[in-house]
Amino acid sequence: MPGKLFTIGTAFLLGMLSISGAASTLENPTSYEISIAADDHRVAIVTASLTPVGREFYMFPGANQLPKRWATFVSDLKVLDESGQIVPATARDDGTWQLSSMPQGRVTLSYRVRLDHENHTWSAGVDGAAYWREWGVFYTARSLFVVNGDERENIAVRFSLPDHWRVTAPWEKQDGNSYHFAVPNHDVLATSMFFAGTHKEISVRQGPFELLLALGGEEIQAQADEFADMAGGVLDYYVDLMGDVPRLQAEDATGTPVVIINQAETTDGEAIGNNISLLLQPAGDPMAQQVARLIFAHEFFHLWNGKSFMPTGEDGEWFKEGFTNYYALKALHHIGDLNDESFLQVLAGLFYQRYVSDDAVGRESITNGQLKHEHWGLIYSGGLLVAIAQDLQIRSVTGNEKSIDDLMRFMFNEHTGNPYDLTDIERALDELNNVSQADFFERYVRGVEQIPLSQYLDLAGIEALEEDGRTVFRIREDADANAREIRRGMFGN
Repeated sequence: MPGKLFTIGTAFLLGMLSISGAASTLENPTSYEISIAADDHRVAIVTASLTPVGREFYMFPGANQLPKRWATFVSDLKVLDESGQIVPATARDDGTWQLSSMPQGRVTLSYRVRLDHENHTWSAGVDGAAYWREWGVFYTARSLFVVNGDERENIAVRFSLPDHWRVTAPWEKQDGNSYHFAVPNHDVLATSMFFAGTHKEISVRQGPFELLLALGGEEIQAQADEFADMAGGVLDYYVDLMGDVPRLQAEDATGTPVVIINQAETTDGEAIGNNISLLLQPAGDPMAQQVARLIFAHEFFHLWNGKSFMPTGEDGEWFKEGFTNYYALKALHHIGDLNDESFLQVLAGLFYQRYVSDDAVGRESITNGQLKHEHWGLIYSGGLLVAIAQDLQIRSVTGNEKSIDDLMRFMFNEHTGNPYDLTDIERALDELNNVSQADFFERYVRGVEQIPLSQYLDLAGIEALEEDGRTVFRIREDADANAREIRRGMFGN
């Protein structure tokens, strides 16, 4: 997977910035109106009405590579008191604004946001910031909203848009109006994203759970049925695997998750909160197309592994990201997007290659989750290889009666709302293997030894070969019936 593609998921750690002193939930609702003119889509004019708590206004965390962060794109900020008088607001070097005095009652805040984020470099891609397309505009909430106070509830967001535009957002519509939304609180707002334009919106449902797809660009919209089928198939697989729809635990969990997919010259993606942003190159090579589906399936499974049950700290990132990679592969195989051969090709050519070529492998433990952006191969691939090793080992010792599918269901049922640590994972794997996994953990998880993947793949009748200096995985024709059963389980059947 090329370059920065798999810095994906970094925005899940987005937190709330506490600036204004003691937290306070306001009884009076806060409202925002976002206006985009028909003749200039690259500027959003935002007007807010609120009762201030403290004199400081700020934007949610992010854009740390810029001295003023998200405020870099904000201009003409003005604050009026209830009598219509200007309350002077000083822009500070840290990207916040300070009122000269504390106004009484409500204030009206107005400002402009320039949509030129693509002129700057973003480590995780502009898909996690904001961008313009001929058919509409994409914003993350953190790139758009100027806020005040630490806690607010009952936030109203309204849009004034060009004719024939629509909005796809993760918030609840109000009074049947497709331009008026209710946001429960600051946490939901902070991890939101939306697309406004002439895109196509599709709803995918599983019982009470709904996912909204926003498809932008002619070539992407032409594949609408394919995207809907893929989303529905992956959702069905995950629900069947886990036994239920996600039980989202974070304070930002309210709402309908959105997947915003737009046509682009490159393929990239990012998840923020429960929402996914994808940029796809429709005419890309087969690997680019496959990368796009892996991104989608990976981020989708985080609604369970990462949002329903979560680690206590960064030492669990290998489990959250690596096991999610494994189930993304399984899901794509299940819906027919991968066959046995292409599953192994992606495993060897992408994940295993990234693992063995990462210079942190052999000197750093995969529990060093803070390295996951710099050393994707160590954490994302290393965690995937642990998942495969444990899955095949458990299937082998139990006659294919148990697997890490049982582990994932256990984590979902026992650790939803109860964060897990390394000991919880190790103890559960001890039980599934019917023997202590202390040595495995000391060598390959807490330790720094390279995972001998070929040793475990052999249990599934898969051999590792060297071709043109690279490792490839092939199914052995002489594999026995037990190995074939284990392999079918590995592929997600």
